[in-house]
Amino acid sequence: MKIFRVCVCASGGGGNFQALIDARDNIGIEINCLIVDRDCGAIQRAELAMIPVKKIDSSNQTFSNDLDKSIPVETDLVVLAGFMPIVPKSVCDKWYRKMINTHPSLLPKFGGKGMYGVKVQEAVMAAGEELAGCTIHFVSDEIDAGEILLQKVIKVDHNETPWQLGGRIFVEENKLLVEAVRLFRASTK
Repeated sequence: MKIFRVCVCASGGGGNFQALIDARDNIGIEINCLIVDRDCGAIQRAELAMIPVKKIDSSNQTFSNDLDKSIPVETDLVVLAGFMPIVPKSVCDKWYRKMINTHPSLLPKFGGKGMYGVKVQEAVMAAGEELAGCTIHFVSDEIDAGEILLQKVIKVDHNETPWQLGGRIFVEENKLLVEAVRLFRASTK
């Protein structure tokens, strides 16, 4: 059976990345690289799992080329797991329908530029939403606008803080990302 290789891009603590590390044998994937744009917790997770790490500078004029060259050629799926830089159009086009992203809202609501982290849950709660959740979607050259693959819905408890809501959503996001990668892999057999 062909090895299914996943390249993960991250900028933060690496919780979604860790979910993939923990599930890789169960869903039949090899994580061939972690790409980061800053020093972050995901690096230590990669080192513990013996996954190669490439660090690139997203403020550099060569970011598009650097990102493109950092994704190993033998990659079947690119996963943006808390990757903060906006992926350039040329990279989106090259990895069309082979690059997915996690987002902590029920897209298309509460997506787009500036909508990340706790800011999303603050907006959800300020809008008085009854439902919140997370989305896995294909990456396009428009922020958070690619085709939706999976979503998980949870009820909003307005007695909790945006941080608490975000924590509950993050637990679901970990599971949803693993399921999305499993389904993507199954569809390519």
